Amino acid sequence: MKSAARPLRIGVAGLAALYWPITIARGIAARSDARLVAFSTLGVGDGEIERHLGMRPGEYARTFGAKPYRDLDDMMGTERLDAVALCTRHTWHARWVERLAPFGADIFVAKTFATTGADAERIVAAGRKHRVRIAVGPSARFLPWFAAVRTAVDAGRIGTPFALRIGHHHGTLDVFRRGDFYRDPREGGPELSLGWYLVDLAMQLLKQPVSRVSAEYGTYTTPDSPFMDCGRLTLRMADGAMASCDMYFCNRFAFPSWEMEMTGDKGALLVRQSCGHPSATKVVLLTRSGRRELALPARSPDWELFWIDEFRARRTPSVSAEYAAEVTRVCLAAREAARKGSVVGCGPAPRSRAPHRRAVPRRPDSPRRPLTRPSTRRPAPGRAR
Repeated sequence: MKSAARPLRIGVAGLAALYWPITIARGIAARSDARLVAFSTLGVGDGEIERHLGMRPGEYARTFGAKPYRDLDDMMGTERLDAVALCTRHTWHARWVERLAPFGADIFVAKTFATTGADAERIVAAGRKHRVRIAVGPSARFLPWFAAVRTAVDAGRIGTPFALRIGHHHGTLDVFRRGDFYRDPREGGPELSLGWYLVDLAMQLLKQPVSRVSAEYGTYTTPDSPFMDCGRLTLRMADGAMASCDMYFCNRFAFPSWEMEMTGDKGALLVRQSCGHPSATKVVLLTRSGRRELALPARSPDWELFWIDEFRARRTPSVSAEYAAEVTRVCLAAREAARKGSVVGCGPAPRSRAPHRRAVPRRPDSPRRPLTRPSTRRPAPGRAR
């Protein structure tokens, strides 16, 4: 039984990854309500771990004060962990979740969640079978500027949103060394890892699932890349709203990490970010009353470690395995759409967003209009028929 009075006991499963094992360990070290207890190399050799992570398991253990294990079962059977962060190749996620879930610890899966729909469903099934919480991240919804946007939308500041554009610059492939698993096309590449951020944001800000998607991908500045380095998704949401998502994995110069415009029937919201300076990000509300800069929240969940708070509180994860499977399905549909050059459905057909016309009651003494012949009168100039 987890106790809110003691730190959450966390383990890391897998070190052969560039970013997540160190990011998670540093984040936990900065908290008093969680502790990194142990890690398992999952049987991966020290050389391969060093090639991906930049340090050997022994150095990781000394740096973060965690007990090393080679075998996952040994760690789980010995340490009585509350939660485990899975940091492996994306194509291995399903098999390791199936190994972890029977131990009863909650699981965090670092994106890319899954590379196939079948693997996504295996992860969902394992969580349900063993009744463990599975959270997936990170999620840009928790970044302060997008939290401010969602608050404004929920408060009706722009009415009903119907159009959204998001741009995200995420560095380049250069950061991944030769031989890093991220460069392996089987691991999903930016089509899934960058698509994750944008599809998640579109679904959260418009508060609707995606009905269909089209996409265009190209490789412009990274000739040795097996993937696209620039892409655009066009999403049609279930209620008829539209979203355009630009993915930049190509810019080797200062460029804003995030840009956004959201338009509703009563106003619009803009996110504007200085190049390389997220702290200068502004959220602007535009309405008939004029332009107004909105305050960012004083505190918001950590976009990479939000799951620690949710696991401690025994809450259903805000980014659950079921939700992650839905986002993954849209990202896979976008990849198919780009390959085929066509629109691909990934949900129910969108509902019409045509404006509702209120019926005007007829005066009792007014004559009824004839029903047998349509009017042949020309409309006045400038008026639609």
